[in-house]
Amino acid sequence: MRKQITSILLVAGTCIGGGTIALPMVLAKLGIIPSLAIMVLVWLLTYYTSLVSVELNLHLDRGLSLGALGKVFSGNTAAAIGEISVKLLSYALLSVYIYGGASIIQKLIEVYFQCSISNIIVETCLAAITVLVLLFPMKTISTLNNIAFIIFAFIFLALIGVISTFVDLSNMPWIVNPSANNAASVITVIFCSFGYQVIFHTLRDYCEKDAKIQRRIFFFGSLIPIVVYMFWTSSSLSVVFRLNPDFFMQMVAGKIDVGDLVNELASISGLQNFKILIWWVTIFAICTSIIGVGLGLSESLQLSLKNHVTANCFRKLLAALITVAPAYVVAAIVPNAFIRVLGFAGAILVIIAILLPIYLFFKAKIDRPYIHELKKWALIICALAGIGIMITELFVNNG
Repeated sequence: MRKQITSILLVAGTCIGGGTIALPMVLAKLGIIPSLAIMVLVWLLTYYTSLVSVELNLHLDRGLSLGALGKVFSGNTAAAIGEISVKLLSYALLSVYIYGGASIIQKLIEVYFQCSISNIIVETCLAAITVLVLLFPMKTISTLNNIAFIIFAFIFLALIGVISTFVDLSNMPWIVNPSANNAASVITVIFCSFGYQVIFHTLRDYCEKDAKIQRRIFFFGSLIPIVVYMFWTSSSLSVVFRLNPDFFMQMVAGKIDVGDLVNELASISGLQNFKILIWWVTIFAICTSIIGVGLGLSESLQLSLKNHVTANCFRKLLAALITVAPAYVVAAIVPNAFIRVLGFAGAILVIIAILLPIYLFFKAKIDRPYIHELKKWALIICALAGIGIMITELFVNNG
């Protein structure tokens, strides 16, 4: 039971982070009702397709990354696509979290200590701390993640309780501008907010070969984020809309950075304790995501380095450095990286979460899956939905 709870929290913690902060920023243009509808649909799509990757891992003696699964079930081309896609996604997410975390901490220091500090300095410190954490044993990292997530959960519940007192149901941005173009422009960011696919192989080995347990882990692990996102987005948008309409319109226009949103939410009530809750809930959300994504990428890199670096301690250090350094560089050099990189990561996630696993499922010719909910007709519909999301990112958001 302890392993199941730990795994559920690791899945949830990997999701909750950038998505928690980014969603109100991008969904303001739609309004609450269209936003919640799209979130639920994306959650159902990601959960159902996650069962495909679980199924593939259950047919092997041990958990394998997506690239390794591609090699087993298809060949070198699928392996290369899988490995490159997973690495790109992991680095994109880490760069988002480093940039977003640094932006929040920088604004916190500026507001509370009236001290101006360069964003690059905060990003450097955050990257260094991430490397240090990744050097810890798996048990220690999972314990740290559990602690961070539990603290986040308590703070979040308290935060929702406070912010709900400022919500006026008669003055809510229920529907703003739910045009097809606006919906298309946010779907990859929403999709990326459920990016837990980098840790399938880790949890397959951690919880062993049990289809029911694996299915339970990913259902509840992804259910927690959707509940968090729905409450957080609704309450954040409603409070900003009611108490600072001008700032809300800036959100609709896409002119707000992540640190600005957190600062606005922190100051909107005037309550000192409320301000502290806002700052800490966003910081812990970022921390849990960095741990989840960083762990999955670092372990994958350690396996790749096994034949080249024999000393375990040096291999772990090198993997941690290779995990963090590219993401740190992207966060440092790409202006306004938060939303821009999240959209790119969402398009990459489609390959990892939907297209390649479904292709491998059909290639493996699995007639009697461990997970009976997997139906070929449903997987075809999911694949078409994934292609639609990629087309949206490539031709609508960047067109």
